[in-house]
Amino acid sequence: MGKKSRRSNRKGRSSVQIPTADSLRQLNKEAFKSHDNRLYSEAVHKYEEGLEAIKIQSSNTIDLSILEIFKMKSTFSQNLIMMEYSRCGFDRVIQIYNDIQMSPENEKVPLSFMNKLQRQLAMLRLDSSSENKDQLKSLINDRISEGMKGYNDYDEMFSFLEAVRLLRNLKYYDEAITLGEKLERLDENGVGAEFENAVSHLERYRSGYHKQTDSRFPNNFLLPVKDACYKFENGNGKAECIRGDAYMIMVAQSNFLCHQIDNKQHSSQLCSNAIEHVERYLEWEWYLDRRCFTCLQKGTATEVQLVCSGCRFACYCSLDHQRMTWKKDAIQGMRIGHEILCPLMKAYRKWRLVSKEDNERALKLRRRLDRECAYFLSDGLGLKDKCFQERDVQEFLYSQNTCTLL
Repeated sequence: MGKKSRRSNRKGRSSVQIPTADSLRQLNKEAFKSHDNRLYSEAVHKYEEGLEAIKIQSSNTIDLSILEIFKMKSTFSQNLIMMEYSRCGFDRVIQIYNDIQMSPENEKVPLSFMNKLQRQLAMLRLDSSSENKDQLKSLINDRISEGMKGYNDYDEMFSFLEAVRLLRNLKYYDEAITLGEKLERLDENGVGAEFENAVSHLERYRSGYHKQTDSRFPNNFLLPVKDACYKFENGNGKAECIRGDAYMIMVAQSNFLCHQIDNKQHSSQLCSNAIEHVERYLEWEWYLDRRCFTCLQKGTATEVQLVCSGCRFACYCSLDHQRMTWKKDAIQGMRIGHEILCPLMKAYRKWRLVSKEDNERALKLRRRLDRECAYFLSDGLGLKDKCFQERDVQEFLYSQNTCTLL
């Protein structure tokens, strides 16, 4: 009986394992690798595990100094906020940020500007009030004023472009365009801000701006589209800050807006171009390898993804994410929801499964896909009755230093 008691005591003492500096650094590397592989839930779990391990280490302070513990805690906290934002856990972003701010002074870790920005973006996503919008604008403007010279932070630029997309989705078009123009002046060598500006003008035009007479619109929209196409295509589709799905749909819409001109040959070619780019978008989505349609998180063996019952194409990691992009933002930064895309994706999936067959059924499904692409652009996106003047279209197609879309 005594021996058994001594054995259990030894076991109890050895069960408490104090994490070492190497184990914490390794955990941070593994979490970062999970993030790169778009395994956001796994990354969040590792960062939370790291913070728990730091608590044990700080109560013992054997392997790490107090300063090292403080730095590691700051790194894990900052990365945890970024991961939660990546997987659309906006309420968690705000909660983690506020918990850190309310902690005692001797335990409070510094948060980066990125964390502050992501917290403000999360607040605006959950509550699209003018107050939250103004706070976001003020935060960004102050940062731009501080960093006008030598600005070269890719992560911050990407977050600023996320702010442009969010303002646009909330129909704050003027604010989105103003911010986009500021970023374009800072990002002289990139195409991200230029692309977002073109999309902002397009979204405003599509949602009602076409009812107004504004001679500046072709220059504000078509010229940035030309430049974005030129840079994106010459960069083999690797232009910074542009996701391929948004690019394909923007080019499809711009071609469709131009196709209703008197020149029948050019009009037919432009319409074919528009349909081709919609199909390129669908192909892009097809090869996403069962990623969440909202946050792009990969599915794993332990996390079963949901599949849309309508199209059996789009996948989601949760029901909340499916609801999130039903009405808008299914395509990054555009007011296009899965509700409009669903019949289009259904037609593409059916054709794709028989595309290698050479029979009447495959041809029939192909014709149906072409009709769905045209319907998606004309009626789904409401571009049917909108068209530019032929002189604007000619400039769009044949201007110097641009790639032709024909």
